[in-house]
Amino acid sequence: MLTCLRNTITIQSLTVTPSGGGTFTESWTTTSTAWARVEGVAVEETRFDKMQQVEQYTIRMRKQPLSNTQRIVYLGKVLDIESVLDETQLSRMMTVKARCEI
Repeated sequence: MLTCLRNTITIQSLTVTPSGGGTFTESWTTTSTAWARVEGVAVEETRFDKMQQVEQYTIRMRKQPLSNTQRIVYLGKVLDIESVLDETQLSRMMTVKARCEI
């Protein structure tokens, strides 16, 4: 199973710092890198005021602290984390559902 983790991903967290005058600056900081299996699941088009394509991904990786307030960078694409699935407490693996607007 671990031999299937062939993709390198970067996990980033949002950092908010005061920039003076009551305003804040947001930036993304790399928290860690990890080996994972990244699979593109689907491309869907959503329509609000315009046409937009969204790629959905399933990511299998070793278990580590991760939440939907973080994001994943894979091959230059920024993936927003939708959910983190912890299959069992005894498992060393977890599944992450993510999406990327293109």
